[in-house]
Amino acid sequence: MLHLEFAVAPTEIKSLTDLALLDARLGFDRGAVLSSFPKAWFRDVSDQLRRTHNGTSLDRATERLNSFKNNKTVSFTRAYQKGSWINAAIVSHGNVPFHRLVEQSFTQLPTFVSSITELEDPDFNYNSQFPRDALSLAKAATALLLGAEKVTIYDPYICATKAGYLKTLIELMKLCNKGEVEFHVFSEEDGKPAWDRTEQALVEFKATMPENIKLYWYCADDEHSGFLHSRGLFTAKGGLIYDRGFIEPADRDQRQELTDIIPMSITLLQAKAKSYNTSLQYEDFKLVRDVWSSHP
Repeated sequence: MLHLEFAVAPTEIKSLTDLALLDARLGFDRGAVLSSFPKAWFRDVSDQLRRTHNGTSLDRATERLNSFKNNKTVSFTRAYQKGSWINAAIVSHGNVPFHRLVEQSFTQLPTFVSSITELEDPDFNYNSQFPRDALSLAKAATALLLGAEKVTIYDPYICATKAGYLKTLIELMKLCNKGEVEFHVFSEEDGKPAWDRTEQALVEFKATMPENIKLYWYCADDEHSGFLHSRGLFTAKGGLIYDRGFIEPADRDQRQELTDIIPMSITLLQAKAKSYNTSLQYEDFKLVRDVWSSHP
């Protein structure tokens, strides 16, 4: 997974200043997110802020907390053992490691940190290179896919008749845990097999998809502007740029070669969301086929 998972004890957020410091450090665009551990994390923090703030100050803290919850956290479906946060976090860390755990009694650096003020720049260095096998390409986006209701993928070369792309799509879909998730895949029309072959391949692919996935396939043409050259993935919370796209190479040695995958900036995410907004007319390209849907 590209995004670093931080576990912070609710007791560490005692003021708006504490929340602002954590807010400034974390984000899908920064490659670091807060683990919703436990699920009641925000309720516990909210209760603390109510004890230390009132009036306009409390309103500001509540507004920032809500924004933080919507934009910088992920629920990794970790089991939370009864008892103290410290014991539960250590048990969970033993099963699946956090990147960093923050609580005032922790002193075993670099993983166990005593305060959010003790976190330094090296604590936020994320991995941006991954093998090109389908599972690795998909797992890089884990934090974005968990909880996503809509996933948009754009890659001019992605092709439904090539097994290497379909393997990665399946692995991406498996990471989505919502009851219904839409996948919108944008491919360039130029250089692809005849459309009837693509349609047949998509029909066959549908039979292998998880039941909670709805797939929409778009064929686009940018009329040689170069807009469709870039490759990436985004959800409502953030996005990733895939330097070499989504194909798993047939050659085993090539699968072990590393490819760059980096977070999208907020500005780029907003631009891509506008360009690939499926409810609007497209300004940067045109569709040359009717949209294929797995659930017409």
